Amino acid sequence: MSINRKKIWSLSWPVIIANFTIPLVGLTDTVIMGHMPNSLYIASIAFGGIVFNFVYAGLNFLRMGTTGITAQKIGEKNHEEVFFSLIRPLLLAFFIGIFIYLLKNKIYNFSLYFLTPNKEVQDIFKEYLFIRLIGLPFGLINMVFLGWFFGMQKTKSVMLQLIIINFANIISSIYFSIILDLGIYGVAIGSVIAQFSGLLISILMFSNFYKNLNFQKFNIKKIINFQSFAPLFLISKNLFLRTIFLVFVQAYLIKKAGLIGINELATMEILLVIFSLSSYSLDAFAHSAETLVGNSIGSKNKNDLYKSIKSSTELAIIFALIIGCIFYFFGNYLIAIFTDIKILRMLTAEIWALVIITPFISTLAFQLDGIFIGATLAKEMRNSIMIACLIFYFTLEFVIDDSLNLKNLYSCFLLFLIIRGIVLTMYLKRVFTLTSNK
Repeated sequence: MSINRKKIWSLSWPVIIANFTIPLVGLTDTVIMGHMPNSLYIASIAFGGIVFNFVYAGLNFLRMGTTGITAQKIGEKNHEEVFFSLIRPLLLAFFIGIFIYLLKNKIYNFSLYFLTPNKEVQDIFKEYLFIRLIGLPFGLINMVFLGWFFGMQKTKSVMLQLIIINFANIISSIYFSIILDLGIYGVAIGSVIAQFSGLLISILMFSNFYKNLNFQKFNIKKIINFQSFAPLFLISKNLFLRTIFLVFVQAYLIKKAGLIGINELATMEILLVIFSLSSYSLDAFAHSAETLVGNSIGSKNKNDLYKSIKSSTELAIIFALIIGCIFYFFGNYLIAIFTDIKILRMLTAEIWALVIITPFISTLAFQLDGIFIGATLAKEMRNSIMIACLIFYFTLEFVIDDSLNLKNLYSCFLLFLIIRGIVLTMYLKRVFTLTSNK
């Protein structure tokens, strides 16, 4: 396998297109609510979004663990385990999704305790939460399929799955929210329809890959062997903790912004959606690193490992600079798309300079995440984010303290991203110890 910029780009461009559709969902929801009479509607979306960020991001180990294990089994040319690396997390995803749905009342009560939303928001938030939870089992299963497609280097399948899910979400949300006038409930219904659509297309694509495969050669009993789940559980434990800390930071941003004021909360939600526009695009190069690093480690090829890291990181930095330039030249137009509420436009414009530099600042953290996922070094990822999270928290609580405002709050978020990248860089040598030249 020849690894160079052309190879990285061939894996990355479908993911860039696909990933760009992910924040379009949040953008669509925010734009719909941003043109409602007041800021309460965006605030409701923000609170609901935080809960589902906790759920989906907290369980994102199903995607990341599947990618790393699949990529390494491909490198080992173990086709039976490549198949089982999909089936095992699918079983986990289904049962976890059903279990969480049954706990919906407890999730709602806990979210009220942690997020402390205004009473005006609580009833709307509850209905939104309960409707969206219906689609959770479908969504978790889709995450596993997505991880497997990444590990198989089937990035066009990734593109197709994500495009269908996200455009189904956008179209359904617009139809139910605006045309049928269901407001925020229509947005929730659109999410459920989108996840079910994604499940259907994922099953069809998987069936196409394995339509000529002789399953009789596989020892199916290995699927339910506890020892065979051990690598996934080991990776999952650390990735779960890593992701919980990651989502905590965004939840804390929303919580702190809400303490400043309802308009600041709505503005922070807009800023986080804009952040996701760049982060999901940059993640394409991290995803390419995941599968190529995993393959290189599986095949014990240190030269390919070095090329995978170098080429994918170079392209990620170039793309980050391009995104920053777009934010610089078209900032006023982007802000106008999100909301026509004057105070929200003004608050967003005041810290736009920080938004412009965010893609470049975040590149190192994103890229190293992809490298460590491919290497299945989840403990190092956990440690880096714990350190960054603690520094973020203590800076916000004991350094900023009484001088809290939106600019200081977002600056702490950038500090968090910088620390993540620095700490992971210190662990990078461990990736190379997993392989040697062929």
